[in-house]
Amino acid sequence: MIRRCFLRGAAALATVSLLASACSSTDVPSIADNPGMLLSEGGFTAPDLDMQLVGGPLEDAGEWAHIVAFSGPAPTIEDWVKENFPGGINSRAESDDLQVVVAQLGEGVQRKGDRVASGAHGPVAFVVVVGQEDEPTVHVAMWSIVR
Repeated sequence: MIRRCFLRGAAALATVSLLASACSSTDVPSIADNPGMLLSEGGFTAPDLDMQLVGGPLEDAGEWAHIVAFSGPAPTIEDWVKENFPGGINSRAESDDLQVVVAQLGEGVQRKGDRVASGAHGPVAFVVVVGQEDEPTVHVAMWSIVR
């Protein structure tokens, strides 16, 4: 009787082990590699555009720091701005490479006249730069302010 229970338990354990090895953690997409999920975690909606993760000073900022960039037609970018900033982004940079932007995104990302917003969504601080091109580029830097 005890031997049968042991054998059933061993068979069940073997089945679970096989299933677990078949579904490794590499099968689950990492949020760190998914710009849309990162934007959501940072309190933003993800646009229906190609997005990419870009490097910058934030890479060494701590546990949770990411920069997402995307560009698209001006109307699509404006829809994203309205969705995420109900009052719009009215602040325009008076010069290239503002200190608050360079600290998070690096030099050469922001130009005079670009729209710039900064703040926090709960425990996540952000800096957003919206370019002025015909197809504006948006950079969203996000980092954890909770340690």
